[in-house]
Amino acid sequence: MMSEDTNKSFSLDDGAETNDLDVNHNAADAIQSQDNQWLDDLRVALERGCDLGAIRNIGKCRALTDDLRLRVWKICLNIDENATETDFNDSNTLDLPQQNVIRDDIARVLQALQLHQDSSTTKMNDIEAVITHYCKKHNETYEKGNGWIEIFKPLITLNYQDRSELYALFSSIRNRYIPRDCEADGMPYHLFRLLLLYHDPELCSFFDTRKITSDLYAHIWIRSLYAGSCPLNITLPLWDGYFQQADQFFAFFLALVLLMFAKEHLLEMANKEKHEIIDFLSKAPANLTVADLDDFCSLANHYATNTPQSFRKEFYSCLFNEIDRSFSQTAYSIYQALCLPVSVKELLQANQLGGAAGVRYFIVDCRPADQYNAKHLCTAFHLDANLLLEDPKEFAVTADALFATQQNAIDAGSTAGGEHLCFMGSGNNDEDKYLRMVVAYFLQRNTKYVSIASGGYKILANTIEDPSMLTQSNQRTARDPSSIGTTLKYNIAEKLPAINTQTASIFNMISSAVKTKSLEVKDKVKDYITHTSHPDSIHSQSRHVSKQDRTDKLYRQNQTSVFSLDGDDDDDNQALSQQRESELVDIEAWFQRSELIYKYECEHFDENDKTHPSFLLASATHLYILRKLPEHKTMANLVSRRLLTTITKITSKKNVPEIITFRYATSQEEDEEQEKAIRFNQKSTNSKIPVDCDKVFVPDAGDATKNIKVLIMKALNMYENSNEPRKN
Repeated sequence: MMSEDTNKSFSLDDGAETNDLDVNHNAADAIQSQDNQWLDDLRVALERGCDLGAIRNIGKCRALTDDLRLRVWKICLNIDENATETDFNDSNTLDLPQQNVIRDDIARVLQALQLHQDSSTTKMNDIEAVITHYCKKHNETYEKGNGWIEIFKPLITLNYQDRSELYALFSSIRNRYIPRDCEADGMPYHLFRLLLLYHDPELCSFFDTRKITSDLYAHIWIRSLYAGSCPLNITLPLWDGYFQQADQFFAFFLALVLLMFAKEHLLEMANKEKHEIIDFLSKAPANLTVADLDDFCSLANHYATNTPQSFRKEFYSCLFNEIDRSFSQTAYSIYQALCLPVSVKELLQANQLGGAAGVRYFIVDCRPADQYNAKHLCTAFHLDANLLLEDPKEFAVTADALFATQQNAIDAGSTAGGEHLCFMGSGNNDEDKYLRMVVAYFLQRNTKYVSIASGGYKILANTIEDPSMLTQSNQRTARDPSSIGTTLKYNIAEKLPAINTQTASIFNMISSAVKTKSLEVKDKVKDYITHTSHPDSIHSQSRHVSKQDRTDKLYRQNQTSVFSLDGDDDDDNQALSQQRESELVDIEAWFQRSELIYKYECEHFDENDKTHPSFLLASATHLYILRKLPEHKTMANLVSRRLLTTITKITSKKNVPEIITFRYATSQEEDEEQEKAIRFNQKSTNSKIPVDCDKVFVPDAGDATKNIKVLIMKALNMYENSNEPRKN
């Protein structure tokens, strides 16, 4: 039984729809300015008799004219007028239990189209006869809001010969392109969630936390092939391209694009009610214009080609196979999947293709160390899943080393490098009990392009044809004290020379750099572990700000505001005059510091107004800027370390709001004195004189300034509390 919310979202409301019946003529007008030679070529091909391949080569998924649309659609939909599956028995026996519901739905849609009375009556009788025959032939039960009526909206604009031809068009679209089980909590919507999780885990998390499942807003998109949500001037050219492309999964990628279009507005609706978000999303396709269609379909194609292809073969039978309608184990796996599965065959093909276009994988072998050392894929990075529970600190450091290794492999042009992460277990359920926890760890960090290798290493070893792709490692355990510091070195050193001979010089450069830094890295990791376990270290975590946090003790008594946001900033350079000493630090170790709350990639301006790729970091008490080193991608210079309580202003440019400037009121030495004062409950007597600032370009400047402002408020509260006299 559907919930009330579900029933509301599944109902179709066309009350606001305008007269769209003649807009197919507008589609023809819109293409008049284009080169029409291809239309003439298509007419000639149709006269001679052509197939889908010829139509696709000539039409290239472009919008069609009225005289071509019906003939092209019939070929694309593979409608054989002599085939028995399209036989139509016009018995005029309209005796279904739902007959009145069918008539009411047809009347509602035709009334919105504002047809002439005679034409409306004819169309109504045709649609009712076709739906009745389809229900009887396929043993289907008509349900209000199932999207069938909306499929007829584009079809009745065609100059179809009779009810038999109309039935053939409807039946082919319904059986070929509408997935099975398009109902509340149905398989297609679970698959769509996996695709969304793959491409945008942040947005997927937004929906999950609010319990907004995709069937609540995308039901009519999928069940009507967007005809129920788009006006006819959009649906007709959209279907022109859709049928030429002949991709049954394309509706899912169109839905992804709609969500990407709406993402910014959705995140702004975080505090809105659930039904408001669902209502906004349900109407999203109605905002498309004819001018948007090219970009809309091009972006959908981009997502389609940037997605593992093996899921299509994996899930085709349970979504589109009309012969086998049993609930298979594969269908069950859609409901149970943590993320998108990838076949080992696809992984191996991607490895062998090397630099060819398509999805490129960075394979992460999560088996225990002894199994990995015995034999593994030569391009696989090792991340022992057992470490997640047995040694979380080492796991976190190794996980960050994974990203560094991945980027190094990509930069080197190695076939081991790919933007898409595929995690692989042994293929044994008992041994892989922690694999899902590892994958969940990366998904919680909003890592894009995360998948799991179906069947694990067991299937891979049986599938692989080239024995040289499997290799052994020197016997080493994950408990080796040097394993943290050498993880990055080992994974890079093993993969780069094994893939491309032309990367030999790059490998030598990287391995040389790693060797010279190995002791330093290990020392820094040890120092990091010691530092984070020190009782004085701050273990602050991000939390929501209460109303009291926003209002109480925002400023020190008798002092100027510690925070202000100006609309312009014309005197940045004066504050950038001081050169400060920098400290060489390890980026991964810094990212793992427990006191860090926020991290933003940015460009830092030096005293000459030259920009440098950097990181802007914030803890509960400090603001840090780490400037990346071009020659050492894992290391950075700590060029700024400032107490939040010394920030007097945060200013931004009017024309470029992403450029923000942090102004400070104390020197570096005074910062340290201020820090000691807070730690030992002493009151600093130094006056605040603006002497320095940092200017950065932050793409996500709005989020950064908002979050840092909250931290400043909290830091001021802490400072005031530390200076209040203690009661005996």
